[in-house]
Amino acid sequence: MKIKLLFIFLITTFCVDAQVNDFITGINSPKRLIIDNNVIYVKGGLPGKIYQINLSDISPSASVLFNSLPTSGGPFEIGGLVKVGDVFYISYINDDVGDSTLASFNINTPTVLNNIVTGLGFVNALGFYNNELYFTENSLAGGGATLNKIDVTVNNPTVVNVVGGFLKPQDLEFKNSILYIGDREAEKIYSVDVSLSSPSVNTFVSGVSTEGIYVFNEFLYYTDIGVVKKVQLKNSSDVTTVAEDTDHNKELRDIVISGTTLYMPQESVGKIVTKGDLTLSVKGLDNEISGISMRNDKLTIQGLKKGNNNITIYNLEGKMMMNKELSLNNNSFNVSHLSSGVYVLKINDHVYRFVK
Repeated sequence: MKIKLLFIFLITTFCVDAQVNDFITGINSPKRLIIDNNVIYVKGGLPGKIYQINLSDISPSASVLFNSLPTSGGPFEIGGLVKVGDVFYISYINDDVGDSTLASFNINTPTVLNNIVTGLGFVNALGFYNNELYFTENSLAGGGATLNKIDVTVNNPTVVNVVGGFLKPQDLEFKNSILYIGDREAEKIYSVDVSLSSPSVNTFVSGVSTEGIYVFNEFLYYTDIGVVKKVQLKNSSDVTTVAEDTDHNKELRDIVISGTTLYMPQESVGKIVTKGDLTLSVKGLDNEISGISMRNDKLTIQGLKKGNNNITIYNLEGKMMMNKELSLNNNSFNVSHLSSGVYVLKINDHVYRFVK
């Protein structure tokens, strides 16, 4: 009866997960996304706007929240941004000179911009932890980048260096006290435990050209030249591809997640696109299952338990299509004989769905 009810549920609620799909168009050069309370905030290009998209609306659309960078001495554009309650912290960059300013504004009074620290190098990424604003800073004289911080609870805060050794960081994401830093030029994602008295830089993932990273539950999602991948925070060798852009010069700049949907910006065409991650849609799935992927008629299951795992595939009418035993090291099998469509995948006592 449980399986039968599952089929009824899937028939009425499934969506096809394939190439990324258009969601919002007409945004000026969307580059960076953050999400809070089901609202996506989008960093646009010159002249430095922040858009907002309320996902709770019946027909979500992008409206301008912030457009109050200085009008003289520029042009200016927004570097990094992070939201804490009703307050946005941003860096804005003088495109002619290259120096940056840290500033803040309240979403209830977005026309009032308050400068916090001026005269910095190129600041492209911000994060927030324990009343401190963390940011990466590339020296205008060259020589790489450092991770710095300021205490936002004091006036005229002093910039404190945390650690150095970066090339061109693009994004920051906290998971508790662990800060993940995507460095595109170094082709690495680093981790730094900022709670330590002497933090050090550790390589978390290497060989990736990432521009955006996002922590969701126990996974780190990251872009890699038009592909979005995810990796377990506790096992950096377990990497799964969850989205791919083949239509716009392999351009996916960043990621945020709401529910079971990934949202990603395509800068050159002014779009926000989406893709479902089936792993997020299954309640009660074994936490060690990190992903299910389909490539060239081969279905691969990452994160199986040790020993034998019973795998059964059903169609949406409840008919069993195949049954196999898989293991941790033997986790792929051919499904070329299956017709295109949506199927139910049972892994031991847990259920999943996939699209062929």
